[in-house]
Amino acid sequence: MKKEPGPHYFFGTEEPVSRISRALQHFKIALFFDFDGTLVPLQNDPAHCMPSEETKALLQSLADSPLCFLMILSGRSLPDLQERIGLSGIYYGGNHGLDIAGPDVRYTHPDAVLLKRAIHRVGRKLESDIAGIRGAWIENKEFTLALHYRNVGEKDIPLVQATFEKAADTLSGKGAMTVIKGKKVLELAPGIRWNKGAAALWMLKQWGDLCLPIAVGDDQTDETVFHALGGMGLCIRIGKSKTTHAQYYLKGSRETLRLMREVKRHVEKARSPSFPLP
Repeated sequence: MKKEPGPHYFFGTEEPVSRISRALQHFKIALFFDFDGTLVPLQNDPAHCMPSEETKALLQSLADSPLCFLMILSGRSLPDLQERIGLSGIYYGGNHGLDIAGPDVRYTHPDAVLLKRAIHRVGRKLESDIAGIRGAWIENKEFTLALHYRNVGEKDIPLVQATFEKAADTLSGKGAMTVIKGKKVLELAPGIRWNKGAAALWMLKQWGDLCLPIAVGDDQTDETVFHALGGMGLCIRIGKSKTTHAQYYLKGSRETLRLMREVKRHVEKARSPSFPLP
């Protein structure tokens, strides 16, 4: 059988929108959004990434609906994510889902707590090692750390990568830590069987209702969500890719707003779910 050449454009066919409409006749929907590159455009300085007022209003409207669960899953730290969005009724997953908070839910993976000191030690060493590389900086996110190099000159990028690998090697080589490669960022995280995908599945169990999951993300870490959900729901990547596990794609993060408007429209006209899990 010939393999499909990547995902389909979400708004290029009625099928995914019709699936949302049909699901809402009987079930709730569970929305999983990444933050950077999905709800907000990527910036050279991550500190400048803030959701628009329309984005926040749509998120709040969806979170307030009895037909929706909504979670934002990000590599950012939990406090950073909560401060930037600042909405109630939403579930937040920081540090790629290692640290979760929301209505009646608070969970931090115990192995992440155990390895926090080791990550801090590596962070202090990296701070010293990259001090002379212009544009490189370390972000300590409590349970993970990130080396950002979006503003580093092209000629210095190999040095940044080699410096990170050397500092992380003693821990990642023993399996205690794992390296996560993102867009112009390298992260060191606990080497445990937990990621955004595992966090999404864990949240679905906490919610307990039959749901159609809808996941939207732009980065390699979001592929763990797409893979975990498989054919259970609608997985949507920001930007087309032939190697993604997502069935659909959006042309850019600006289309996330269009997607949320579409979901809101169907939620508002749907009847209440009628088939809760036993």
